[in-house]
Amino acid sequence: MSVRPEDAFRRAVSRRDLLGAPAIGCHLLWAASVLLATAALLHVAAVLDVWLGTAGGSYTDPSPIRRVVVLLSGREISPGDLRSTLLLAIGTVLWILHRFTGHLAENSAHNVARGIGNRIRRALFRQHLRIGPGDIDGLTTASVHERATDDAGRLATATADTLARLGRDTIAATACLLLALLVDPLLALQCLLLPAAVLAWLVIRDRAARQRHLLALADETKLAENRIGESLAGVRMASGYGAEDLAGDRFDAVQAESDRLAAQRHRHHTLGRTIRQGLAAISATVILFLVSRRVLLAPHDTSLDLPSAFVLLASIAGLLRALDRRGELPRIAERAGLAAARIHEYLDRVPPVSQAVGARFLQPLADEIRFESVTWQPANGSPMLRSFELSIPAGETTAVLSIDPCEARAVAWLLTRFIDPHGGRVLIDGQDIATGTIESLRAEVLLVAGDSGGCGGNVLENICCGQTEQGLSRATEAAKAVHAHHFISKLPHGYETQLGEDTFSLDAGQRYRIGLARAVARNPALLVIEEPDSALDADTKSLLGDTYDRITAGRTVVFLPTRLSTVRRADRVVLVHEGQVAETGRHEDLVRTSDLYRHWEYTRFNAFGAIPEPAES
Repeated sequence: MSVRPEDAFRRAVSRRDLLGAPAIGCHLLWAASVLLATAALLHVAAVLDVWLGTAGGSYTDPSPIRRVVVLLSGREISPGDLRSTLLLAIGTVLWILHRFTGHLAENSAHNVARGIGNRIRRALFRQHLRIGPGDIDGLTTASVHERATDDAGRLATATADTLARLGRDTIAATACLLLALLVDPLLALQCLLLPAAVLAWLVIRDRAARQRHLLALADETKLAENRIGESLAGVRMASGYGAEDLAGDRFDAVQAESDRLAAQRHRHHTLGRTIRQGLAAISATVILFLVSRRVLLAPHDTSLDLPSAFVLLASIAGLLRALDRRGELPRIAERAGLAAARIHEYLDRVPPVSQAVGARFLQPLADEIRFESVTWQPANGSPMLRSFELSIPAGETTAVLSIDPCEARAVAWLLTRFIDPHGGRVLIDGQDIATGTIESLRAEVLLVAGDSGGCGGNVLENICCGQTEQGLSRATEAAKAVHAHHFISKLPHGYETQLGEDTFSLDAGQRYRIGLARAVARNPALLVIEEPDSALDADTKSLLGDTYDRITAGRTVVFLPTRLSTVRRADRVVLVHEGQVAETGRHEDLVRTSDLYRHWEYTRFNAFGAIPEPAES
């Protein structure tokens, strides 16, 4: 069921976010900014009153605005130019304070928006903790990264814009309307009910027509580009059949038709915009006529003084501008709603792995691992494992290979319950791991992902996964077991060295050895090791053989190898093809007896095995 973008935006950013704390601080700052702007406007009107020599003049039944202007301009200060200078100085200070307060309000709005963006990113991260471990091909992680950066950023920007229009423009529109009514209620209504309303409608129509024109122009441009591409793709046939002139004529016809359509659309848009702008000018002229008539032609006791007329016109202009900006709210919500819909589509997904009710504690592996008729397929793909059967004895080192790397990865990730089978069972010592607690399973079955990063922080925190209470001695023992202690000791601060792109970066081999140390420190009964695809440094390569001898002793290990030497050292090699076990045995036996295995070896380790991609010119 599709959700409207506006509804998706309202779900992501509620009215409580926009009107409650801490957004209330933004609205208070904007209210102060509008009041300061109003005061500055009244001081400018008082300056006009002084310059026109009407300060303190007598009017029958003056309006509240006139009384304020007289109060400001009729101070007992002489000469008159000193009064105007003082009023200008005060007005300037008020305007500066207005701009400063508005700047504070904008900063506050952006802080609120960033908080909402961070809240959405945290929700995405928590959901990815539940779903992300089963991302076989990395596409889900890439899409979540886009949601957490681009989409969350669009939502934050839209939130700041919405706060401005709900706070600043609503308060400004209210203040301008009150000012206009306080100057002269009847004249304000005459100006607002027809001319100003028509003017506002024309401005909104003009903006909407421009948007439609740009969208239609983009569609026509894309169509013209496609036609040009078709013409260019047909040059071989035209040359082969001697039809160059025909192809040229058709190309010119396509160009001429595109030009004709573009010119026609431009004429229609220009004509419509000219008419709308003409009507807008007429509406503005009507407003000026109504105000000037009261200033120049009305009897003295009912006439409107020029400073009050200035306040009235400024209020009407401010009201129209505020209403115009506030009218952009639906467009902002629609644009941001597309990003919100993408975010909530991911947040609403049901995690594929969950703990069963009444789950039992899983004992460490002692006998064997068995896959019974296991079937699994990714969310948007064909089955990757079909009635998969495999038995792995405890204490054995097994290399799991596949032509499609995702098939071997699926086998390994089933063991750690990053994914769950859609059919069949995975048993450890006869117990279905789906009936055990996830915590007890992952305490005894650990995955070392060769190309994955760490958990942030310093080296010690990376090895201990943040649980530094395990102590430096345990981390050091694990690092020594995988030959990582030597290079760690040479880091600027040893085990306290902060790791990261902006602090200190490790190469692929060093990161891999840190990952092995992290797993060894937990001493699991079953270790799944996915070797990195990245090229390893010479130091790591020379030490891996002894490292593997140490960590495989007395432990069940499943390798997803990328190095031929790792395949050769395995007690058994399992080749998965088309979702089932195609071959099993030792490397030297499979090389002699299996065509499929030789094909796998050739495509992975022969310099001529991979077909090069054609270069782009």
